[in-house]
Amino acid sequence: MAAILAVLVSGDADSLQQAAYAVLGGGTALASHATKSGARLAINASPEPLTNITASLTEDGLALGVVLVLIHHPWIALTISAILLVLGTVLLVVVLRYVRRGWRRWKGLPPLTI
Repeated sequence: MAAILAVLVSGDADSLQQAAYAVLGGGTALASHATKSGARLAINASPEPLTNITASLTEDGLALGVVLVLIHHPWIALTISAILLVLGTVLLVVVLRYVRRGWRRWKGLPPLTI
């Protein structure tokens, strides 16, 4: 869907530019969904509901905010989306490191030295 939207937004671009936009749109959507699902995996490991509720409300608020900015200022929305993607990826890497460390500790394996 994101690749189709990217091609439609490209307007009068030639076919090579449209293909590049499609790859960029699809790749960004893939990275975004991978970050979100990885964060959800880490969040759902906690038994209490507060983190799940907070994560859902934050996701909904950010999506609504970016769409509202996108309507009037598409380049600002692109910048915000890119920043959120980078921050989400960094957060995911940090959280997964802690999850891996806890998993190895729980299994009784020696810690990784990287």
